[in-house]
Amino acid sequence: MTEKTLVTVVTSNRFMAETIARAIDANTEHEGYYHGNGYAVTWTNGEIIEAEYKHGEKFVMNSGQDMRQMYAHHFNFRMRNYDALLGWEKSKADEAQLSIIKALWAKSSAVVNAMEPTFEGELAFLNLYWYLRMPVTVRRAWLSRLRKPIIIRGVENGVYSPDKHEKWLAGELVNFFLKADAVAGENALDIESAENNPTDEGSDVELNIVKGQTLHNMVTLWMDATMELGYDFEPTFLIAHKLYAKGLISYPYLYQNGIPGNVYDSMRRDFRVLEHNAQYGHMAKEVGWLSTRNTFQNSETPYNGHGIVTTGLHPTDLSRDEERLYNLIVKRVIEAFTPDENECQKKSRRKRKSCKKAG
Repeated sequence: MTEKTLVTVVTSNRFMAETIARAIDANTEHEGYYHGNGYAVTWTNGEIIEAEYKHGEKFVMNSGQDMRQMYAHHFNFRMRNYDALLGWEKSKADEAQLSIIKALWAKSSAVVNAMEPTFEGELAFLNLYWYLRMPVTVRRAWLSRLRKPIIIRGVENGVYSPDKHEKWLAGELVNFFLKADAVAGENALDIESAENNPTDEGSDVELNIVKGQTLHNMVTLWMDATMELGYDFEPTFLIAHKLYAKGLISYPYLYQNGIPGNVYDSMRRDFRVLEHNAQYGHMAKEVGWLSTRNTFQNSETPYNGHGIVTTGLHPTDLSRDEERLYNLIVKRVIEAFTPDENECQKKSRRKRKSCKKAG
């Protein structure tokens, strides 16, 4: 039997696939995927496989269960079919792309889940995995920022803390099961082990963030884009995704507006690139040290996402609309990391350090 040496990276759309492929030197373009350097990078064009809850089956959870197996047991998986909703036939493009994914998967020693860094991204990959039912080693690349070092590290090594990621995912899946079972309305949930009840350690953790100007999330970005630029939600959504795919901002489709400590540490370096921004660089130059008021003050998991930040890359190929939205994000990032008067006074008394950079 020929040894499988290919590693296939699966992401949600061609924009992300192109950025990932470029970072890992998979530079040869084929129909439906990129290839090179031992990698294939392909995409699903969204949630290509749907999951449908199995009705009429007793829903039981107990300690020690594998939540991915439990997900497979309680749901059916099929190609998305627009017939029921819109009267369309199954997309021939979906069928062709799924065939490509399946062929690459069969040749692979490992598959990298590089779907969106959200719970929805996890579900999209699980749906695909259980639909194909082709066992393979899987690792998760959590790409909240599409920077080359982050992409390479994620593709090669997976998430930083696998145990924390698994714990978070298990909690999210349990909450998802509870909602699905409640909607079905047919069975009461039978909890065999109170120790496995996720309500004590669920993902709905209240953030303890000091009040002040916050980073944008998707909602506040849309509101600002509407007021300042006249953009509706759909163009804001699409342009933000292009900026993410180009590696210029973190993943934007989230409701958080704080950041974990590791992102703050990165911003201490990446923030200085904003000094070269044509519109707001003068504001960035005035900031001597970065405020921590938007940093999570508790053990909030990074897998719940964070506010929109820039990445340290300097944009060079933006359309006019992309540039306008990017500058709106830059402005908010600078405002969010500019220390307020209370922070300045505390810092000055403690370390005799100015809020502004020395001239």
